[in-house]
Amino acid sequence: MIDVTDEKRLLNLARTLVSTNSESPPGREKEVADILRDHMESHGIACVSVGPSERPNLIFYTHEGEKGPLMFHGHMDTVPAGDLEKWKYDPFVGEIVDGKLHGRGSCDMKGPVAALTEAVIQYSEQKHATPLLLLCTSDEESGCSGAEAVADSGLLSGVTYGVCAEPTSLDVLVGEKGMLWSKVVARGKSAHGSLPKEGLNAIQLCGSAIEVLLPLDYSFEPDDLMGEMTLNIGVIQGGIKINVVPEYCEAQLDMRTVKGQTIEGLLAEMRSRIESVGLSDRVEIEYIHGKAAVRTPGDSEIVKVSLESVEAITGKKSIPTAATYGTDCSVLQPRIGILNVICGPGSIEQAHQPDEFIQIRQMNQSVEIYSRIAEHFTQE
Repeated sequence: MIDVTDEKRLLNLARTLVSTNSESPPGREKEVADILRDHMESHGIACVSVGPSERPNLIFYTHEGEKGPLMFHGHMDTVPAGDLEKWKYDPFVGEIVDGKLHGRGSCDMKGPVAALTEAVIQYSEQKHATPLLLLCTSDEESGCSGAEAVADSGLLSGVTYGVCAEPTSLDVLVGEKGMLWSKVVARGKSAHGSLPKEGLNAIQLCGSAIEVLLPLDYSFEPDDLMGEMTLNIGVIQGGIKINVVPEYCEAQLDMRTVKGQTIEGLLAEMRSRIESVGLSDRVEIEYIHGKAAVRTPGDSEIVKVSLESVEAITGKKSIPTAATYGTDCSVLQPRIGILNVICGPGSIEQAHQPDEFIQIRQMNQSVEIYSRIAEHFTQE
């Protein structure tokens, strides 16, 4: 039976988390982790810490050391607040105005994490026989190294299903695009700016390389859920002075990948394009970071119960889609085999924005949704 959400407990924790700076970079999750650990242990929830002490990852157990089929998960870090003059509300206070909790991380994803903790506490208080886990990770915003450390630990081996509480406005997402970050490095020859023919302009070389890399006709498998791949030129740097022919230039590319695309395959295609236009002796493609696209089958039990739970609590039928952004699912699914859905309160449009907020009503609804999902997997 689902208990009535303790809204005071939920909001007090959410406000405390928002008011505790955990911007990444530089990575300040320890204080948030201490708050969560104290909160959960005060309600009889056991905890194991994985990874470095300054950037820990926490696994909470309703039954100490025991695993069941289901795990909830979310991350403790946030992106930086940025220019504070663009904020109407202080990003590290957690003000509540007109039914909304404001502040950095309120929707991405300290509000959702607080909702997960409330659902786990309720579940524990109901004395269910089936264990339930909650994972709170560090460094999700900068590469998911926390999830990687947890995967390496082997502590989640055997967990079947996961619910990631990233903000989806309580829609159910059953997959996410992959990611490939790469660097186009061009090396030319310097010369005086008044004698450009005596040099080789690395900026022009880099630009020519980008031109051949931009067309998105890379190999892939058509998939209505994933949509199309994307490519963004996020950084370009080159040259030292206006009157010097630049000998070095680099561009950093952000590809969001889809079904049928692998990191190795895309890098090979990119390098082949560079070679085909005669640039390979001066231009290299370097790998920075990447994660595979993941998708949970639509007929999976976790998908069906999540859709049913959302409809029961909100009254709306969710149409399964895929995330364009990355989550810890991109590690937990391929590395451990956990089949995930992504479903959380708050809008992804608020994430990473000034005056980020989350609707308190959605937080309360999410607790009920998570409780229904957890109760479905009990074995009493």
